[in-house]
Amino acid sequence: MLAFSAAQSRQFREEDWTEFAESALVSREEVAAAALFLAGGYWYGHKDALFRVAERLSPGAVGRFSERARAVEFNCSRFDHMLRTRIAHESRHA
Repeated sequence: MLAFSAAQSRQFREEDWTEFAESALVSREEVAAAALFLAGGYWYGHKDALFRVAERLSPGAVGRFSERARAVEFNCSRFDHMLRTRIAHESRHA
């Protein structure tokens, strides 16, 4: 999820999120939780597209982030820190 989210921060494609969720690497619910988390923040961008992704993957998810995050044991602070670190590292070595 981290590698995918970092790559999407550089070249975002809404369709890729759905395809990633179908890849069986992570659950649709986990991808929806990550999309909701990133849509709710200020730094990642793509807010509207990420909300659409979350709704497509998990109907009714928008507005229910905490419930979705608990269901998949999504650790917000860990994901946020690790994703920012990965993006910064990749941008320094690009």
